[in-house]
Amino acid sequence: MLGQLHDAGNTTRLAHYLELLAAAGLLTGLPKYSGSAVRLRASSPKFEVLSTALMSAQGEGRLHDARADRETWGRLVESAVGAHLANAAASGGCELFY
Repeated sequence: MLGQLHDAGNTTRLAHYLELLAAAGLLTGLPKYSGSAVRLRASSPKFEVLSTALMSAQGEGRLHDARADRETWGRLVESAVGAHLANAAASGGCELFY
């Protein structure tokens, strides 16, 4: 994505795509926490899946295989917590930054 951002107009296009993905409930971008509006706007968002089904659908193993692999299990748990927080932020329950 970063390579495409150097062309004029592509930043706006990618931001619009991210808005569409968030509206569909698939993926959202988390802004970096900063007290400065300039720094907040200049930072690239971190992607957060809004449904862990997107992550687990790409996996090759089963639940017990994922639990046995600490790295895979950690990613799934982190995504589940992030999805919960992102969905709470979307309903107005909190603000979410990385």
